Amino acid sequence: MTYPNSTAVFAGQATEADQYNFLRNDALYLGGEAGSSGTLRDLLYQNMGALRLSRSSKTSIRLDAGNEPCALMIDGRIFTAGENLSVRVSGDDFPTAGRLYLYAVGQSDGSFLLTVGKTTIPALGRRIGTFLWSGSGVVPGSLRTNTEWETDQQLTDPSAAQGRLTLVPGEPVSDSDINMAENLYFTPYCGNTIALYADGAWESFRFSELSLRLSGMQREVPYDVFVHADEEGLHLSALSWGTSEARPGGMLTRINGVRVSAADSRKRYLGTIALNASGYGEDSRTGRLVWNENHRLPRSLFARLSTTKSQGSVRMNSWVPYYDEDAPTVRVLIPSADADFSLEAVGLSAPISESDRAYQRVALTGICRDMVMESPYAGNESCVPVFTYSYGNGPMRVQVRNLDVSFQGFHRYTLSFWTNYTFYPIGTNMSEATGGYPGMYGVVYA
Repeated sequence: MTYPNSTAVFAGQATEADQYNFLRNDALYLGGEAGSSGTLRDLLYQNMGALRLSRSSKTSIRLDAGNEPCALMIDGRIFTAGENLSVRVSGDDFPTAGRLYLYAVGQSDGSFLLTVGKTTIPALGRRIGTFLWSGSGVVPGSLRTNTEWETDQQLTDPSAAQGRLTLVPGEPVSDSDINMAENLYFTPYCGNTIALYADGAWESFRFSELSLRLSGMQREVPYDVFVHADEEGLHLSALSWGTSEARPGGMLTRINGVRVSAADSRKRYLGTIALNASGYGEDSRTGRLVWNENHRLPRSLFARLSTTKSQGSVRMNSWVPYYDEDAPTVRVLIPSADADFSLEAVGLSAPISESDRAYQRVALTGICRDMVMESPYAGNESCVPVFTYSYGNGPMRVQVRNLDVSFQGFHRYTLSFWTNYTFYPIGTNMSEATGGYPGMYGVVYA
């Protein structure tokens, strides 16, 4: 390298002050100008050999230097480790969860040791890494060198949640009806990274497939599902609403727009589930009981009349299930007001003559929510159909959509019938005449 300030010195030539200062400037700034260049010392001060950090046990961190020595500049001096180093983290010293930092402390023989602390500015040593501490162990996947941590902070997307809740292992989107599942899974989808909030920052974790046993949960009651990290790795957990109607206030909060547990922000909200009446997980066309916060996809709803009875019974001036206990019914879990949900139904009544109309005798088809299904259907007199209904001769159609908070929670939607006379809903007659069946179909994004 040619330095612009230096000139050749010949034997016997006196060393002039300018020449000396040129040489000194070259040594310090490698030919740069003092006012616009860092010093060589500044460069060397940052020197750090390749750091290979790993979690050797739940409470121990190791620096691998056995095969290749690791050199560090600490307070202007170079220290070297020629063998593996480790440090044990004690729950007595750090009884609460949070972020801890790893330091290298220089020794008089030119080697260095590892130590752990809470502050980013230690009294002695050089900070070389960081990790999350659960209170009793090092959280797997959280150990980073300083460089890795700074890069991770720049690249981590808080919204990253590359997985879906599912009842089938390895299948983020099941293509068959599942109604007897005993486990819930969080399966990678469009990647395998999720961001979790801990100690004031978002951290990226890679995962394979996580599972949660469903036994012991209340039936037909929603549970919010969370993922969190501890010294054992990533885990799923569930918290009951305690009611089927609506999530109690104060269960969730948002950080950077991402929903987390209000009681523990380290737990990220993944979605909501509910068990069916038999105590199993269900994701079927008649029961969409798994709902995802992220990567929502259209999931079909379908229920049709499949009875051999020629007609259903009636209870005048009261809503009754279309064809009694055989009425098409779907169960839907809607945990959030922004969930897309729509349902359509079609039914048919016995013929209504012109004279019947003159006497204002009508038959109506509707979709009722959480109606009484057992005869004599007491309590359904005021069971207003959701959104709208239709009446008259010919196929009667009706539709509901998620329009207000009343749709939230676990609800049953039933094809229903109302009349103020002796009309009755038609079942197999309609099937024979049209090749179709009374029923409901729709979609929920879950």
